[in-house]
Amino acid sequence: MLHKLAEAATAGVEKTRIRAADLKIGMYLSELDRPWINTPFLIHGFTIRKPAQLTEVQSLCQFVYIDITRGSASSDKNHGTKPSKTQTYSNSQPFNENLDAAIAIHGKAKTVIDNMFNAVRSGGLFHIDQVRQSVEECVNNIIVNPHSMLWLSMIKNKDEYTSEHSLNVAILSIALGRAEGLLQSDLEDLGICAMLHDVGKTKIPSEILNREGSLDDHEFEVMKMHTIHGKKLLIGQPNIPAAAVDIALSHHERMDGSGYPVGLNANQIPYLVRIVAIADAYDAMTSGRVYCEAKPAAEALKLLLDAKDTHFDASLLNKFIESIGVYPIGSIAELNSGEAGIVLPTDINNGLRPLVLVTRDSNKAYCDAKIVDTNVETQAENGRPYMISALHPDGTYGLKLEDFRNINKNKDYKSIS
Repeated sequence: MLHKLAEAATAGVEKTRIRAADLKIGMYLSELDRPWINTPFLIHGFTIRKPAQLTEVQSLCQFVYIDITRGSASSDKNHGTKPSKTQTYSNSQPFNENLDAAIAIHGKAKTVIDNMFNAVRSGGLFHIDQVRQSVEECVNNIIVNPHSMLWLSMIKNKDEYTSEHSLNVAILSIALGRAEGLLQSDLEDLGICAMLHDVGKTKIPSEILNREGSLDDHEFEVMKMHTIHGKKLLIGQPNIPAAAVDIALSHHERMDGSGYPVGLNANQIPYLVRIVAIADAYDAMTSGRVYCEAKPAAEALKLLLDAKDTHFDASLLNKFIESIGVYPIGSIAELNSGEAGIVLPTDINNGLRPLVLVTRDSNKAYCDAKIVDTNVETQAENGRPYMISALHPDGTYGLKLEDFRNINKNKDYKSIS
């Protein structure tokens, strides 16, 4: 049964029909609405590279077919490299003052994403204006202080993985873009692209998408087709950033050419795709799903670092770790004292010695909450400095970040910055 679903899911996805008026430089023209012999083109199938070629095709044809696995989705190559114009950001509001707004924006964004996926699954169109407005609100909040949204991105619910993952990848991408100094308008475009990156999964059979256990080779080939489906869904969507279709197609491409669906190498992977690829991989590894348990943030970061240069852009990966911290906020941390708690926001320049909200004693039993500053405090019993000895997945020792979503409700934590 799964193989029949697989065949249906992959049938004819490479070729898609569009109006000739929507054809752009960079697209691969695979078929016309008339025989090639009746045109002046000597090559039957080629990438549109010159304005004259584009004009000639549009003058001859009402519609054409393009191969969305070849060529680029747009004539806008600005997303190929880092913009030359950047700026420096600094936190203008403490975490605790920014969190309430972040919670409201985060909840609204999840609803927008759910509605978008439901619309696409039913064969309809989603409202890009709602997506854009939601992303703009996320960007404004992250610019003020990224810690609030990063905190919320660590709260995981495996039953809501698809929508949560799309939102988390947007948050992580925007945070990395902020660290890179991208202008606000560029951050908004990046956020929209990241939020749409997995829209192609709506065309993958649920029996494969949600299957427990490992996929066989054939089923994995079907799963990989979500990239092609995504580009096909977005290529005719008006008013989206030019980079969105290429990010949907290429966010699983790798620097050494080992990725999919095309096998692009480092020189062929655009800058914004590289950002989303890191955010996508990190959130996927730190999220529990029906077929795998979540990895602790430290393990996920180590796996990313192990793939530096081979899979991921080394410079961007270093900036990503700098932006979220070696001990990402919201992580379940075990101290060298045996106590356990949750990593809290702290000065990014002091990411190696963060604040920890301790709620479990050395025996992992409930205890009165206290904030430990591992940068300055020592253990009362032996005078040794506090250190984080391990990070664990959410839920370890009964510690669930969801229970601390709005940490502002407890007056004891009002001083968190």
